[in-house]
Amino acid sequence: MFARTLVLVLCLLAFVSPDATGGTKDPAAAAAVPALTPAVLGHLAAPAGTASAPVAANPSPARLLIPRIRVNATIEARGLDANRNMLTPKDFNDVAWYNLGPTPGEPGNALMNGHVNWWTGSAVFTRLSELRPGDKVIVVRRDGTRLTFKVTGRRIVLANARVASLFAPSPVATLTLITCTGSWDQRIMSDTHRLLVSAVLA
Repeated sequence: MFARTLVLVLCLLAFVSPDATGGTKDPAAAAAVPALTPAVLGHLAAPAGTASAPVAANPSPARLLIPRIRVNATIEARGLDANRNMLTPKDFNDVAWYNLGPTPGEPGNALMNGHVNWWTGSAVFTRLSELRPGDKVIVVRRDGTRLTFKVTGRRIVLANARVASLFAPSPVATLTLITCTGSWDQRIMSDTHRLLVSAVLA
C-alpha cells in the first residue's frame, strides 16, 4: 500500500519535459525530447485562426471548472523537478499548471496535470476520460475573469513518452489536460499510459 501511494504521488513525473525549441519562459528548463510518430500521438493542434484572450490585469490561473465532470479545482503553479519532469499538484484535489510554459489564454499550449486517483479513492481527474469534443473547460484567472475552452480531442500515449508537440510554439491559445490511464504495471510501479485532453480557446 505504501509503495502504490508513493507512486500515485509521482505518477505523472516521468511523463513529459519541454522541447528545447518549444518556447518555454525559462530556457534553462528546456530539454530535448524525441518526436513521436503520428500513428502513436496524432495531432493535438487546434484549428487555425483562433484569437488569444484579451490581456488581463492578473492572468495567472486560479481555478479550473469542467461542468461535464463536476471539476471545480484550485490551480497550483508548478514547474520542473530535478530531472526536468513536470511536477504534479501537492493536493490530489488540485491541478498543476506548468508555469514555465504559456499562461492559459496566451498563444501557445498551456499544460495542466492532475491525479486520476488516490489511495483514498477518487481524485481531481478521475472522470477526465469522459470529456468529449465540444465540452467546456473554464479557467478562472486571479483577477476574476474567465476563459472558456472547448475540447477538441484526446489522445493516449505511453507513460514514458516525451511529447515534443505539447511544447511547440503556436499563435493559437490551447490547453492540454493530462492524467494517468491504462493498467497498473507492478514492474514499473506506474500506470502504463497517459491521457491527453486537448482544448482550444472558444
